[in-house]
Amino acid sequence: MPTSRKSPHSHGRSEVWTRKDLAPAINRTLKRLGTRLRKLRVERGLSQEEAADLIGLHPKSLPRIEGGTANPTVATLVAASVAYKVPLSALLTETEGEDTRK
Repeated sequence: MPTSRKSPHSHGRSEVWTRKDLAPAINRTLKRLGTRLRKLRVERGLSQEEAADLIGLHPKSLPRIEGGTANPTVATLVAASVAYKVPLSALLTETEGEDTRK
């Protein structure tokens, strides 16, 4: 009978989430990122399903990213910037007038 083995590359959840000084900043940034992605999608007249298809995501993933509850990979962010035809930096840079205290 085969035994269950963990991947040698699986190291569990990143330590950054256990640091009380980092977790709130990460959560705020994920929320702002999600808000920007939602705004870009709506400006382009895309449904979440259409946008997920353009980006190459499962349709259930985009709502989580837009809601700020998922931690997208860099590859996902690059794919979103290509799909929405904006530079990657536009997804990560605060815009003028944006409330950064959220």
